[in-house]
Amino acid sequence: MKNQNNGNETNISLFYRGLRPGAFWEELATKQIEKLRHLACIAKARITLERQGESKHAFRVLAVLEVPGPDYHAEATDYTLRAALLKVVENLRRQMQARKNRQLLRQKNKTRLNVFGRPSCAAA
Repeated sequence: MKNQNNGNETNISLFYRGLRPGAFWEELATKQIEKLRHLACIAKARITLERQGESKHAFRVLAVLEVPGPDYHAEATDYTLRAALLKVVENLRRQMQARKNRQLLRQKNKTRLNVFGRPSCAAA
């Protein structure tokens, strides 16, 4: 499925293992991925929803977000598929926010270097 947002398209592919495909899961996954769009330009999202046989945590979700630069990967298991999906999205959000914070810090330090002509002593 393709979603239009600010002229950028995100191609979201859902794969099912041991589950029947459903519109509910597509809608939930799409909404969750859309919540991450403010953190990075997501070109493609591949999400696998899996029901594990005899495992204590019956459901597993794997996600790969293709973005400019290194891709984001996350995996989670839980008693319900929804909980596993929400764990994966939270993990991805943390990864994306950490990268964004590092990028902003580098830009801030680069600006300080340009303004003062030498490295900042505050970081030491």
